[in-house]
Amino acid sequence: MSDRTGAIPRQLIREMIEAGYIKGSRPECLQPSSLDLTITDEAYRMRGSYLPKPGEQIKDIVAHGSIYRHSLEMPLEVDGIYLIRLNESLALPPGLHATASPKSSTGRIDLRARLLADGVARFDSMPAGYRGSMWLEVIPKSFPVRLHAGDRLNQLRLFHGDATLSSLEHRMIFDRYRLLREPNGAPIAASNEILGHGLTMTVDLSGHDIIGWQAHAAPLAVLDTARYDHDPADFFQPVPTPRDGELILRHGSFYILATKERVIIPPTMAAEMAAYDPTKGEFRSHFAGFFDPGFGWSNNEQEKGWQAVLEVATHGHDFILRDGQPICLITYERLAAKPDILYGAAMSSNYTGQRGAKLAKWFKT
Repeated sequence: MSDRTGAIPRQLIREMIEAGYIKGSRPECLQPSSLDLTITDEAYRMRGSYLPKPGEQIKDIVAHGSIYRHSLEMPLEVDGIYLIRLNESLALPPGLHATASPKSSTGRIDLRARLLADGVARFDSMPAGYRGSMWLEVIPKSFPVRLHAGDRLNQLRLFHGDATLSSLEHRMIFDRYRLLREPNGAPIAASNEILGHGLTMTVDLSGHDIIGWQAHAAPLAVLDTARYDHDPADFFQPVPTPRDGELILRHGSFYILATKERVIIPPTMAAEMAAYDPTKGEFRSHFAGFFDPGFGWSNNEQEKGWQAVLEVATHGHDFILRDGQPICLITYERLAAKPDILYGAAMSSNYTGQRGAKLAKWFKT
């Protein structure tokens, strides 16, 4: 493997699997700079959310903290807390560590999915040299969801050393690739409001008849991940363009919105969206954070950049969101090597070229 530091690209993840650092994975789970993780049928309904103590295994938490073993033949209940064992396990060497994030489709149905590991007292983080099993804490927040063994709800990004960029490095790649674009494709000039230790983007509440979706307080159906023909009306109501440019985010509600800007992730970079930035307001704007290299990339200058879709929920009280208000922060990470396949090119996705607040892949268009 390369001595360069950074996020590990697809072809090197494949080598790690062959070396035995990752066990239980499948070739179709390889992404340009991440690895999809798959659930087993071993699931438990828990009394609450747990983090392990140092040296404590997740199976021991299950032994004293579960209410019953849950059959995936039955849907997961809204606000129920479940632990599901993953097929994959890790045997990382000392120089490799990893972080995890829900996949975009998982976030867009308000299904919270956080990775847990033996003896690691934090979510979504695998320390360097970690050896052991992996589990997923799954909590449906808006809809009852029926899962199936083999479902890919979250993904793992592996790192060799430090992949973070400084504010100067963010400025340099911003100017080199013109990372943010107007809706018409025109490059956006750098400014202090946009650039820092990442890129700040704003919310789009204008320009379309429908600017987003709000989850029903009482959904009309169970969302089954084996189906891709769900009627959006059973789960969401459309959010029309507000006349005064202001959208009241109701506490306890879940929203799908989009950024006003189009963003580019160059082939030599990966990126992640910050889940919660308190300087932007009392809300969380994303529950699925990874962006793979190639997102929004095109050889056609006018086609560069795709909107980012936001999964939004408020903290504690109603919040008034205004058109063009800063809503999220994207931080870029260097790659240890350019991936052999880019997102949206040879590896297409349901969200390739997305425009507006697009729903998850399980809904008919």
